Amino acid sequence: MQQEILPPGASAAHGSGSPDKAGVKDPGIAADAKSDRKRFRLPVGVALGLVFSLLLVVICGIIISYMASADRRIAGRLLDEQALAVLKGNEATLRQFFQEQEQLYRSIGVHAAASGERFSDAKLVPYHRLLPEGVKLELGRTVLRDEPSDEVPHVAWSQFRYKDGFTTAVMAAELDMGNGQMLVGYYPQPVFAKIADEMSWEGRQEVFLLSGRDKAIVIEGLPESDFSASPEKPLPDLSSLTNSPLHLIWDDQQRAHDMTGEVDGRVFPGDRGMFTAIFTNVDAGPAKGWIVGTLYEADQFGAALDQTRIVLYAAIVALIVGAILSFTVGRMLGRPLGRLAHTATELRQLDFEAADRLPRSRLAELDDVNQAFNGSIGALNAFAKYVPRQLVSRLIEEGMTSSRNIELREMTIVFTDLAGFTGMASHLSAQETAAYLNGYFETVSQAIAESHGTIDKFLGDGVMAFWGAPSDQPDHAAMAIRAVKTLADRIENSPISSMRVRIGVHTGKVVVGDIGSAARMNYTVIGDAVNVAARLQEYGKHVDPHAKVIALASGETMAQLPEGFSATSLGPVELRGRDEALTVFRIA
Repeated sequence: MQQEILPPGASAAHGSGSPDKAGVKDPGIAADAKSDRKRFRLPVGVALGLVFSLLLVVICGIIISYMASADRRIAGRLLDEQALAVLKGNEATLRQFFQEQEQLYRSIGVHAAASGERFSDAKLVPYHRLLPEGVKLELGRTVLRDEPSDEVPHVAWSQFRYKDGFTTAVMAAELDMGNGQMLVGYYPQPVFAKIADEMSWEGRQEVFLLSGRDKAIVIEGLPESDFSASPEKPLPDLSSLTNSPLHLIWDDQQRAHDMTGEVDGRVFPGDRGMFTAIFTNVDAGPAKGWIVGTLYEADQFGAALDQTRIVLYAAIVALIVGAILSFTVGRMLGRPLGRLAHTATELRQLDFEAADRLPRSRLAELDDVNQAFNGSIGALNAFAKYVPRQLVSRLIEEGMTSSRNIELREMTIVFTDLAGFTGMASHLSAQETAAYLNGYFETVSQAIAESHGTIDKFLGDGVMAFWGAPSDQPDHAAMAIRAVKTLADRIENSPISSMRVRIGVHTGKVVVGDIGSAARMNYTVIGDAVNVAARLQEYGKHVDPHAKVIALASGETMAQLPEGFSATSLGPVELRGRDEALTVFRIA
């Protein structure tokens, strides 16, 4: 973008948006200040007290939650112990039944082996009185052993099957009597229904016996007719017994889930509400593969858990409310601090125009900090007008803030001079001279800043700048030439025909760093390369005294430029104050 240079006599005013004159107070600002003083402001101590109060609420919520959880664990443990006792009692009842029946069959077998006689149906009549109601005995044939066995007769139990003469499935117990006869007892489903009745207690449960997960042997409360047998289906499918909520036990439905803890169980919804089934798998004996369990209404089984759950829900609600309040208060306290941090970051980057003024705060201490910070922004903005802003920014970014930071570097130095300005200034007023110079310096400064150069100082109507420090710039020569080219184009296109600029560029070893005393320090460069750049600028008036722009560069600078850069060679030139000739090129 072309920077317009103000002509002589041009006004330095910047338009109608100029600030108010010094000493004149804006009534609106005064009213706002008076209103701000009347606003209630909360001290930081009170705000922190509120935060601590909320934290206390949260802590209490955690304690309540822990107590509710502990109560739930205790209640759960008691329910587990109760359920285990019930299941072990039911399993013991079933095991005792089979043991008693096997003992009876062994007695018959021992008697038959001792007598060596064959049994008849009439001899079995006395044993019927010892069997459960509904059980029938039959005699069959088997292989006759030559010698009686010393082993205890073994009773073999079959799975449930269909049997003519029975309306339900039967379970058969078979005993080889050792005399060529096989004694078979048939146990129909009602026999096991009576066993289930013995397992019930307090009338709050329904005992059930399943063969695997899908076949029902007994479900307490269902009539015998629901267990009618057929050759194809001795036992009914559990899913078909819709008169009992147990038919839904394994369904994957909403709110159905397995119980946790030491007891196997499942909670599931039924037609009349939620139900809880606890069960155990029989892994040995005649009932191997059976599931022995008890069905409850969920509110009867888990009433204690429901109470602890209510307490837990109340604690969770309290925790959520406390967390929301804490978050809200934290945001309220953190928002001003966030603005302060954001503005401080912009201030660190010396971006004073983008740094917003911090608003007033209801927190007294924070309000004082904001107002002091706003005052610091104004003071630093005024101070930055006298210090190279990009230099300070780079020094801060690279941590080069300690004094006496001096080093030897190869750098490129540029000098500019406004030719004929002394004579021109004699015909201008002080205000016109200042406006003219400020426009010129603004044009030079923009070209240097766009190419990441650093302005060392303003020398009357001239400018000294350098590249290669404070940050490392390996292509410092090319960057300097690019800035010179940009500046030359803008001067050439300037409508002020009387403006003539001379520029000198040289690359060489210089000392760069903080030069000065403890009271006043300057980040600058010194060395012969500085003098050469100044002499090249001065020599321009001998090359083309009437040129609007003349820029001369040394051979050392040109040697570091990329190939293809064109310039006019002036050959070896003897500069003032130097014994050796210097190869000079005109670049603009």
